[in-house]
Amino acid sequence: MTLPDDARAKTMTMTSTSTSATDDCARSPSSSSTTTTTTTTTTTTTTTTTRARLPPRRALDFVTFDANNAYGQTFKDSDIAHKLAHDPMFDGWSRKRGLKKEITEAYAALRAVRGALEDADGGGDGGENLIFVELCSGRGFVSIVLASEFPKSRVFMIDNDTKMNVDHVKAFDERMTFHALDIHDAATEAFIRDLANKDRTKTVVIVGIHLCGILSHRAIELYERISEVSCLVVSPCCLPQRRRHDVFGVWCTSIARSVKHTTPYNVWCTQLLFRIPRTHRRNMLVDHDMLCEQNTLLIASKGALDRASLDW
Repeated sequence: MTLPDDARAKTMTMTSTSTSATDDCARSPSSSSTTTTTTTTTTTTTTTTTRARLPPRRALDFVTFDANNAYGQTFKDSDIAHKLAHDPMFDGWSRKRGLKKEITEAYAALRAVRGALEDADGGGDGGENLIFVELCSGRGFVSIVLASEFPKSRVFMIDNDTKMNVDHVKAFDERMTFHALDIHDAATEAFIRDLANKDRTKTVVIVGIHLCGILSHRAIELYERISEVSCLVVSPCCLPQRRRHDVFGVWCTSIARSVKHTTPYNVWCTQLLFRIPRTHRRNMLVDHDMLCEQNTLLIASKGALDRASLDW
């Protein structure tokens, strides 16, 4: 069938319009044509500097003393301070909590020992004639100080705790030894007596610092019973815990309540002082440079009695 001229012209116009629309769609941004997007990525390089790990801080690193403490500078200038800082055998001590208190107690004991030796006329050159027995020594910082200050002496540590680290004893060769003994046992008395009898020219000194309860009384008893022992230095600690009428010092708290301006600890130390025979030189002093509340020391020697030694 043949279309009229008007219809043919209208059809051609519609076809042309459709073709034009198709071309516009092809050029449109919403078309399915592929669009290439260039993304620029900036890479930042961070340089991390790794620091060498510092060694862990030790108790020794925190030990500082007030300028007016008599023992602070003495310790810092001593060979012991150098050993604690650099000798692996003393590593356990350099990390021990309460080291500062232990230092002041040990040097207070040293001062008291020197006073006792003056009374007993003992000591010799470098401690050549000295035997020290530290009761309830623990790890033995008092023994370390005594062995260092009297390099020719012999030091015997006595304690019933066998689990402690006492590697530092090896640093003193045969001059210092540890013995697992209970001071209440007869074996301890026999051990000390044998030490004294091996050489009667030696001056035997019993030392006990911060002895708890009746341990202080036991130390005085050993000093009294073994005639070969020349000197005693004791620092009592807490009172006896057993509330029995036959325990020495059981009434300290009751006595302190009935007396003004005193404490059970002061009463306890006084009773222990008078437990030492009057025929011996004896003294009691309070050392304020000891960094603890229980800072009383009892000193006794079997030298000639000086009446002034009782005036304290």
